[in-house]
Amino acid sequence: MKTPSHRTLGTPRAARRDSRAGVTLVEVLLAVFILGVCLVGIMQGFSACAAVFHASTFVKQASNVRARGDAEHPSVVRNDPVEDLAVPPDGSLLEGWTYERECLEDEDEDGLFLVRTRVAHGRGGEGNERVYERLVWFPGGGTGNGGEAAR
Repeated sequence: MKTPSHRTLGTPRAARRDSRAGVTLVEVLLAVFILGVCLVGIMQGFSACAAVFHASTFVKQASNVRARGDAEHPSVVRNDPVEDLAVPPDGSLLEGWTYERECLEDEDEDGLFLVRTRVAHGRGGEGNERVYERLVWFPGGGTGNGGEAAR
């Protein structure tokens, strides 16, 4: 069994084989294109992740402001639910946030009220906002005869 000497590696036949062993321009361009497509997908994923994180942070802050607002302005009805539950815009709870609550009487159902709480972030409460609504029944409340049916 013969072992190849160093001289056989320098022959013109070996040189031709080595020159064909490189990468063509088409292969390089294809690899760059595939890498670019993958990077665009990864960047879109990061962007979507950041948007979800931002939205969840906003919802968490809005829930905290609503809880503070409900603690500062408890839902206590003395005479008229529409007047007693209404809270004008309050920006003192957290910097950059406003808390506002209104109460509307349902015209079809006596004693049923819609309590709408609005929590907004931005200058003067004009920006991103979150609205919470709930229905509340107060027997005899409001201008209707709701108390008549409850007695």
